[in-house]
Amino acid sequence: MSVLVARASASELDVARAIRRTVLVEEQAVPLEVEVDGLDDEAEHFLARLGALPVATARARRTPKGWKIERVAVLGAQRRLGVGRVLVQHVLEHAPAGASVYVHAQESAMGFWERAGFVAEGPRFEEGGISHRRMRFEPPR
Repeated sequence: MSVLVARASASELDVARAIRRTVLVEEQAVPLEVEVDGLDDEAEHFLARLGALPVATARARRTPKGWKIERVAVLGAQRRLGVGRVLVQHVLEHAPAGASVYVHAQESAMGFWERAGFVAEGPRFEEGGISHRRMRFEPPR
């Protein structure tokens, strides 16, 4: 599997957006106006491939609170193969030095984020009609 920063061409970003639409909008019923939030231009986008097949994406961006990982989406047929873990590790490697890294994790995916080194903090909240918790990355010591 390979993961690349999807900024080399508009077509890579289009593929990443198509994966997000499939997973977030079609499967998880996130409203399109929530998914298309106007923040793509200020984010770094990542695209994971198995061979030549694009199978997962994520984006991350600087916010006043740190480096926020967002829009993590793995196509259904490739889930539970470790694709998400490798993708998130790659995104973490691109975090700005010294930045606090965090995610708004869907509650159903908190175990995934905990295994990736994230710790829940703060109360539950809703985004796109889905229950979430803020989680911050705790690097291994």
